[in-house]
Amino acid sequence: MTTLLQHSQALDSKLKSLMRAKRHANDHIYIQQRTQEWNNRNNDLKKLKPKTACLTLAIEDAKVVSSKRSTLCTNASAILARLQQNDDIKELTQDTAWKRLLKASEGLTEALEAAGSRAWRVYLEEQVPLERPAELRRRTPETPQNLDALRLYQASYTEYETIARLSLPRTAEDLVQLVAHITSCRQAFAQLTFDLPTEVKRFYEAINTGTATLAQVTPSVLEWFDEHGLLERFRVRSVG
Repeated sequence: MTTLLQHSQALDSKLKSLMRAKRHANDHIYIQQRTQEWNNRNNDLKKLKPKTACLTLAIEDAKVVSSKRSTLCTNASAILARLQQNDDIKELTQDTAWKRLLKASEGLTEALEAAGSRAWRVYLEEQVPLERPAELRRRTPETPQNLDALRLYQASYTEYETIARLSLPRTAEDLVQLVAHITSCRQAFAQLTFDLPTEVKRFYEAINTGTATLAQVTPSVLEWFDEHGLLERFRVRSVG
């Protein structure tokens, strides 16, 4: 027959087991919360690394980022030491050291993003500026060769602008692609002809307004077309 003492001991054992289980459950909740807090900030920092690693930060910005990184490491070491000395995760939740760690991570992320943005703007400014396609089109004679070159220029410029408008490059590949698009724009620009003989210019203006006639195909116009291999680019059609 179970004595009152044995019954009390069994009950006490169950209570202790329940308390441990409750503490473990609470610890699990606290661990999940702290892990989520850290992961949110750490993921923000990780996303910036490939975006800024390909850029050369200004000296002062690099110093600030380095200082922020050192502060983060110091706070992380303090938290690790605290956990090794006392595994009470609930106490960590209430400790100011944890808040300092999160703040240090946020500080490094903000400093790195700001420094990277400035370095990216400097990099873009160092590239030879490209003329906007619309402005270039307005001052370019509409010859077939020029129109072909303008189409190539427009396509490359669109790709260039897509990257140049980013607040930060996505990876180092964006820098490679940016240079490639700039090169393509310059190659297309080199194919443009701006200085046309007066009669040739008038002929193209008439072509583009739909008023060209054979009277405007003068010997000098034919000679210029022949020299540039453009005679086969036109077909004669009667308006009658």
